[in-house]
Amino acid sequence: MIKKTLATLTMLTAFALSHTAIAGGLEDDMKTLGKNYKAFNQADNAQTATAALNNMRAAAEHSRQYKLAPNTTEKVSTSTSLFDQIIGEIDKTKLLVQAGKLDEAKKQGKKIAELRDQGHKYYTH
Repeated sequence: MIKKTLATLTMLTAFALSHTAIAGGLEDDMKTLGKNYKAFNQADNAQTATAALNNMRAAAEHSRQYKLAPNTTEKVSTSTSLFDQIIGEIDKTKLLVQAGKLDEAKKQGKKIAELRDQGHKYYTH
């Protein structure tokens, strides 16, 4: 009973955060991605992990509307392409969660953080 209540509360909170991010700007989307990445890594069940991944995906989808210029002379993919890659990794990770492979999904999920770090390297001031 407590687990169901906690899982429901977690999903509702995550859902509320995702809607807040969609209404906000890129910074809000990035905060949503970060918070939900942390929630995903702390998840101990498929329902909580899936909710966090869904919120991450929504924030990444929303972020695609922003066209960012890299702050480097190196040739890098466009910000839209980077968000496409993040969305692809989220989808791969979600498939593993749905297959009941949460530990493997968390290992796969590290690629999301790598892409995030790459974006911070090239697109932040």
